[in-house]
Amino acid sequence: MLIQKLIQQGTALTECSDYNKAKEETNHILEMIDATENDEFSEGTELLILEKILSNFYMHIKAMYRMDVHGSGTIKKADLDKIIIGNEYDVQRILYSLIVPVFPEARTEVNADNGYGGVRTDIYLGHNNIAIEIKCTRKHMTEKDLTEQLGADAFHYPVNTLFMFIYDQGNIIKNVPAFEKAFRREPGNGIKRIRVIIIQPVNL
Repeated sequence: MLIQKLIQQGTALTECSDYNKAKEETNHILEMIDATENDEFSEGTELLILEKILSNFYMHIKAMYRMDVHGSGTIKKADLDKIIIGNEYDVQRILYSLIVPVFPEARTEVNADNGYGGVRTDIYLGHNNIAIEIKCTRKHMTEKDLTEQLGADAFHYPVNTLFMFIYDQGNIIKNVPAFEKAFRREPGNGIKRIRVIIIQPVNL
């Protein structure tokens, strides 16, 4: 299936007049070949998949716990309704269960040395040195409290890429796009790549 897709994309490239688009597609094909041969994802592919999982986290919550169950199933809606997210450890458990089937090397609660003291990553993927820091807000938290926590995390983690995943259960973030943009960083000159993804549950 992969080989067929590569052939189709290669054929499309020969008919492509846009050089930049052709170059981008070629790099993507090479990444796919590399992942197939080494049984590991390239950094770009791994980041893309992780960002997709994190951004669509609430779709899993809705599909798994909120939607009606089939009448012939043994899993009952009353049982699912008992499962609620109370803190970041609950978020970590659900998120890890989504990540580990795709990235079996993913680990939780991994200790690392930042050169001065120890830090602990909530979820760590070692192949491309990626960490996911999880926050679950509460109503008594303020946006300033959260900002200070994220600032400390961004500085201390000795990784190439840091995902900051915020399950804003307390609904304390007033402007989600602006907040995500404010913490976003691209790598270079000793700066790690930082991505912030915010999920705000909505109950009508």
